[in-house]
Amino acid sequence: MAPLLGVTSILGDITSVATANRVIAATEGHKAELVICDGAPDVTGLHQLDGYLQAQLLLAAFSITVHLLAPGGFFVAKIFRTAEDPRAELLVSQMRCFFPEREDDQGGVWIRKPRSSREGSGGTLTPRLPLKLPLQRR
Repeated sequence: MAPLLGVTSILGDITSVATANRVIAATEGHKAELVICDGAPDVTGLHQLDGYLQAQLLLAAFSITVHLLAPGGFFVAKIFRTAEDPRAELLVSQMRCFFPEREDDQGGVWIRKPRSSREGSGGTLTPRLPLKLPLQRR
């Protein structure tokens, strides 16, 4: 990917401590307004297993993100949808704890499949806006 002004891109295994430390260091102590996770496991061809492995990558990325994201910040991540859970309901229900619905339609968890995504791809980008930790008050 070509460099973007003001954007730090990190390539690595998000489940490794070394990569997590690189992500944390990249913020230089500041809160991030946007975190994007394009993580994907090495696929096995077993869709349920691949979905589970990808969810674990998302969990690892989100575990770091909750410490780095500014209140009201944005987290966008790729997920795999499976035939057994085509709307990723389990993942969505878990994320709603951190991204509650709002009356102004600016909150909640949305699942979108970009037009540029391959037809048979289970990968989906999931904007989750805005972050609200359970103990965080507005």
